[in-house]
Amino acid sequence: MKKQILHFLIIGIVVLFTSCDLTKDSATSPEVTDRLVPYNPYPPDGQTEELLVVTLKWESEGDKFDVYFDKKNSPSKLLVSNIENKSVVVTGLDYLTKYYWKVVSKKNGVVKEGTVWNFSTLGRPSPIGGGYVLLKNTIETSTPSNVNVLFQVVDLNNQGITDLTEADFEVYEDGLPISPSESELKIVKKEDLYYRIKTVLMLDNSTSLADSIDAIRLAAADFIRNLVPYQEVALYSFSEKPILLQDFTSDKNILIDALSRYQLGFPTTNLYGAVVEGANKWKDVFKIGETIQGYMVLFTDGRDTQGSTSLNQALNAIHNKIVFTIGLGKEIEPDILMRLGTGGFFNVNSTTEIESRLSEIQDKIVTYANSFYLLTYKSPKRGNFNHVLTVRVKNNPYTGSYAQLSGTFNSGSFFSAKLSGTF
Repeated sequence: MKKQILHFLIIGIVVLFTSCDLTKDSATSPEVTDRLVPYNPYPPDGQTEELLVVTLKWESEGDKFDVYFDKKNSPSKLLVSNIENKSVVVTGLDYLTKYYWKVVSKKNGVVKEGTVWNFSTLGRPSPIGGGYVLLKNTIETSTPSNVNVLFQVVDLNNQGITDLTEADFEVYEDGLPISPSESELKIVKKEDLYYRIKTVLMLDNSTSLADSIDAIRLAAADFIRNLVPYQEVALYSFSEKPILLQDFTSDKNILIDALSRYQLGFPTTNLYGAVVEGANKWKDVFKIGETIQGYMVLFTDGRDTQGSTSLNQALNAIHNKIVFTIGLGKEIEPDILMRLGTGGFFNVNSTTEIESRLSEIQDKIVTYANSFYLLTYKSPKRGNFNHVLTVRVKNNPYTGSYAQLSGTFNSGSFFSAKLSGTF
C-alpha cells in the first residue's frame, strides 16, 4: 500500500506550464541527423534516484509512438502503442531497480526505432520521508523587478510538506545565490492564494454490483460530507456509458440528493470510456493568481467489458492528471487500475472498506493542496537577458531529478524604483 501511495507524486512531476520555460535540463544529446528517430530522453539515459512514478519523455518529428518498457535490456514489453503524446507515465516501479525503455516513432508510413535508454529508481525512503521533492512550478515576472515562483513540496512518502519558511530555501540566479534580505524574499502559503479543488467522483453501477449499490452510496455520501470549502465535486455513474448525476458544486446537500439517482445500471462496464469522460471534465490551471487542481476518484468492481473505448485512449486522456482508482473483488485487473490510478490504486475486498479508502483519498487531496508555496523576490538583474533560476531546500537528502526547481526568466522589463516618499 505504501508503494501505491507514492504514485500520488505523478502529476506534480509531469505538469508543465506555459508562462516560462521550466523543463528540466537533460544530458547533452548527440547531434541528431534524423529527427524522426526518438532522441533527447527524459529521464536522461543512465539517470539514478528516480521516483517510483516516472514520466518518460522524448523528442521526435513522429506523430505516433510505441513505447517498450522492461527490466531487461532490449525491452520487449509493449507499454503503449500509437500514442500521440511525446510522453507517457509509468507507475508501479520497484525500489533500487534498473529499467530499460525505447520508443518507436511513426509518420506517413515510415517507422524508426530509437535507442534503448535506461534509468534506476531510488532506494526505499525512511519512515519520515527521506527528502524533499519539488513539484508543479511556474515562474512569472512583474515590474519593477519581481520574480514569482509557484511550486509544491512533498516528501518521498508522498506526504505534503506544509511548514517550510524562507530560511529553508536556497535561491540561485545563474548559479549564484541571491541574498534573502536584499531581495526581500518571501514565502506565501496556499491558504493566501486563490486555490480551488475540482473532484470527479466516478462510480461503477453495472449489474454485478446489485448487492452493493446501497453501501457504495453511503460511502460516497460520507466522502461528500468531508469536502473542504474550496472543493467542488461532479458526480457520475457508469456502466453502459458515464452519466452525469450532478455537475460541479460545493453544495453538499445537492450532491447527497444527487446520490439518490445512483441506481443499478446495465450488464456492461465502459471503464475506459468513463475514464475519458471524467478526465475531460476539468482543466488544471496553475497560475500565480489562480490555481485549479483537479482529481478523479473512480470506483469499479471489474474490467472494461464494453470495448468501445481503448486503454490507450484512456491513458491519453489522463495524461498530466491525477486519478485515484478503487477496485473491488476478484474480477478487476489490478495492473490496469494501477496504470489508470496515476494518484494511487486501492484494492478492497468488501464494500465495508470503500468508506475508509475514500476518506484516505480525501485526506491526501487536502494535504496535497496545502503543500503549495509562492516564493516572491526582487531580482537585481537588468537588461534584455534570459536568466536561470534554481530553487532548492537546504540540506535535502534526496538528490534525484526533482530535488530542485529550475527554470528561466527574462529581465528585459526590469528597472529600479524608489519607494514612495523617499528622496
